[in-house]
Amino acid sequence: MKNLKQFVLYLLLFCVGLIVGWFLPSLTHTSLLRSPFVNEEVVKRYPYTEYTFENLRNRKYLPNRIVIEKPLSQTSTFQSYLFSYAPLGRKMTGQLNVPQEVSANTPVIIMNRGYVPQEIFVTGVGTSNAAAALANAGFITLAPDFFGYGESDPEPTDTWIARFEKPIAVIELLETVRQVGVPITQNGQLHKTAQVGFWGHSNGGQITMSVLEILEEPIPTTLWAPVLAPFPYSVLFYSDEIDDEGRDMRFYVNNLERDYDLKQFSVTQHLDGLSGPILLHHGTADDAALIAWSDEFMDRVEKENDQRAEIITNLAEQEKSIDSTQAETASPSATFTKNLAPIDITYYRYPSTDHNMRPNWDTVVMRDIEFFKSQLL
Repeated sequence: MKNLKQFVLYLLLFCVGLIVGWFLPSLTHTSLLRSPFVNEEVVKRYPYTEYTFENLRNRKYLPNRIVIEKPLSQTSTFQSYLFSYAPLGRKMTGQLNVPQEVSANTPVIIMNRGYVPQEIFVTGVGTSNAAAALANAGFITLAPDFFGYGESDPEPTDTWIARFEKPIAVIELLETVRQVGVPITQNGQLHKTAQVGFWGHSNGGQITMSVLEILEEPIPTTLWAPVLAPFPYSVLFYSDEIDDEGRDMRFYVNNLERDYDLKQFSVTQHLDGLSGPILLHHGTADDAALIAWSDEFMDRVEKENDQRAEIITNLAEQEKSIDSTQAETASPSATFTKNLAPIDITYYRYPSTDHNMRPNWDTVVMRDIEFFKSQLL
């Protein structure tokens, strides 16, 4: 009897071992068998977080080198070249205009164009006329093509990265001008200057405004009919012009909004980094970038300036409460008000004027030239 019980026990253990041996390989590859010492939760990635305004403010921007690729054209007052540089480690081309006479004080204007279909784009489209006027007036101009245009490397296939990278490319061009310099001859003579201004048109105005809010620096800037609508409405507004009438874009936006707070990517939400001086030009007959966007943006500027004034008033009242023994130390206003000066922006509205500032183009250009001369020379 005892031997029979032992036999049954051994047989049972053998069967259990056989069953475990059969199913163990599959169990170890499923969530049914987990180690108590390993966290196997799937970590969701948020790749666009690095492009929020706050993170872009903390990003390190690297200068590189501007190279003259070839001459484009020449007038009696300036020479045009195709240039390239390497923002984000990739090649980007653009147009460089160099006046015939360049001094140590000659400023540089970085020019950001609006949207142009890739199939009709050539270097200079969207900036060449204004760039010629500025070069004739004695300014060096740099107008990047952006990735996917001209002889630049392709733009990222990810729609949002392609959009969010553009301010980075502009800031790295700015840092290259400041720290390395701009070649003004084909033999490589460099012109390095801190006297740099921005010009932006349409979507290039939105890119430029983003750069200003990211850098939080007082860089003289002129904006022509900028796209200053909140994000993502600034994208959705144009999506009905696509063959699918915006279906794909709405899908992309919905997916983005599911995972991100889209205010973190919007120029209308980061006026705290804005200082000026800025000239803003917009025509009432503009049907490509609505003048209402600039009107509403100026309302936001007014509210921001009111908030800054209120903070300064509160700091001044706190300062009064400091007794005489503490008065010799740095006061609150001395510490904080350096970033609380009102935003310096002048807004020109042009009746019956279209997206390209016609018929007031000459007036707008002359105002820009006078502005840059007063700020940079």
